[in-house]
Amino acid sequence: MHLVNEVLSICPYSEKWLELKAQALLSLCKYEEVIQACEEGLASVDWNHYCGKNGSENQMVNEEVYGGQCNCPIKLSFWQMTGKAKFYLGRLEEALGSLLKHEEAIAAAVMYYKGRMESLAPLIATIRNLLHHKAAGNEAFQAGKYAAAEEHYTAALACNNASRPFTSVCFCNRAAASHAQGHIADAIADCNRAMDLNPEYPKAISRRANLHEIIHNYGQAISDLRRLITLQESQQQKGKGGVRRLGNSSSNAQDLKEAYERLAKAEEDMKKGNPLDYYLILGVEPSSTAAEIKKSYRKAALKHHPDKAGQFLVRSDAGNDGLLKECEEEIRKDAQKLFQMIGEAYAILSDPSKRLRYDSEEELRKLQTTSTSKAETESESHGYQYEKGSRGHQEGWDAWKDYENQYRCWPYGSDVSEKHTYTRQDSKNSSDRFRRNDYDWDNI
Repeated sequence: MHLVNEVLSICPYSEKWLELKAQALLSLCKYEEVIQACEEGLASVDWNHYCGKNGSENQMVNEEVYGGQCNCPIKLSFWQMTGKAKFYLGRLEEALGSLLKHEEAIAAAVMYYKGRMESLAPLIATIRNLLHHKAAGNEAFQAGKYAAAEEHYTAALACNNASRPFTSVCFCNRAAASHAQGHIADAIADCNRAMDLNPEYPKAISRRANLHEIIHNYGQAISDLRRLITLQESQQQKGKGGVRRLGNSSSNAQDLKEAYERLAKAEEDMKKGNPLDYYLILGVEPSSTAAEIKKSYRKAALKHHPDKAGQFLVRSDAGNDGLLKECEEEIRKDAQKLFQMIGEAYAILSDPSKRLRYDSEEELRKLQTTSTSKAETESESHGYQYEKGSRGHQEGWDAWKDYENQYRCWPYGSDVSEKHTYTRQDSKNSSDRFRRNDYDWDNI
């Protein structure tokens, strides 16, 4: 690349050297730069063929040999590399347009190009197949046919995984379909793969954080939400700086606000110390038998074993070994974490005594949550609010219940303007009044 750039500094419109530059960038997997180099090359081809000193003669040669257009081999090469670069970037619709131009030009001058240019028909067929399965999966998901949607996304993943951004989208979409069917472990595994292939994919990060919140793995959820916030703030700064703008600025600000709210809630939930939801991790019901739990564990352990996590990766890109190795390591780490969670869930639920203790503690927590929620609702209906977890919270609530049995909160007579005036329900003296300040409210 250093030598190519030196030559182009001397003759910036050389078609051959621009083609060599694009080929080198493609081998280095610098796909955005490939597209830019190809655009420069295509502009040079048009300039050299139509605006040179012998432009009319060159145009006549092109009409005779290349099918009536300026479709010389170098121009086709640029279209081919542009299509491949856009494919690897996940921009399949745009890639299809560039590749079709290439094939149309070959068809127009089949006698000249026969045996000289690479046919891209297999890649075009693959792109069309991928777009078909993705569209069918999206349609099935929107219709509530989650199993069918999962099948279409799986079919797209089986076609070709060379386009990592597109593969990441398919994994993330399949995670949504798995989640809708209650397969939490499968959904987490697909989010892991989506994030490992595309670390700056906000939807995958947000979705995995939500899945970890569902199973009460708040530590990982908090880590993902912080990662999401960092990414969104970075994108917002890029938008302000004019580098690139991802979506509407107000929408980005709203997404960032929601991410901060989710983070605050996850941090608050983490303080409660709730254990993982082992039933959701294994995909079984609390009423499941020991045999059902064992069967589900074996299936999950076999499916999510770390040794199988990176089998979907392909090694078709030249010069991509370092990136591929790094990606494989991340995939294995994430798979190892999920595999450990599955093993931990089985260790608890397969042991009768541990499962009984876990179920009892979980039932107690639900009762406490229900009681607290009911207490908050009733206290608000009586015009009384308290801070959860404050001093004397439980004692204060018990005192309030005793107090409520004797008195009703109701404004009386001429003191209706007084907010703390109540009527005592006593048949002997129904006109007795007292004020709220007479009661020790500070301990409630």
